[in-house]
Amino acid sequence: MPKLNRELIRGWLEDHNWTVARLTAECNLMSDDTFSEGTVRNAVNGIDPMRPGRIKVICRVLAKYGDSVLHERLTDAKKNAE
Repeated sequence: MPKLNRELIRGWLEDHNWTVARLTAECNLMSDDTFSEGTVRNAVNGIDPMRPGRIKVICRVLAKYGDSVLHERLTDAKKNAE
């Protein structure tokens, strides 16, 4: 499973004055899946990987509320290959 690009997602949250709690809430609204705040926090901090389907939901949230970020950019492919 891929990890999120820590710098990119944290920068987006900071630029848009969002918290992990708000990102989690928006993901839960846009998905049939339930995201826990702890899971999202660990993924945002680069600690744990995240399922690709959940990453797509995060991409949709980012596109809806600001900058559209491609899945490939959100998951740092170079780091995930290591």
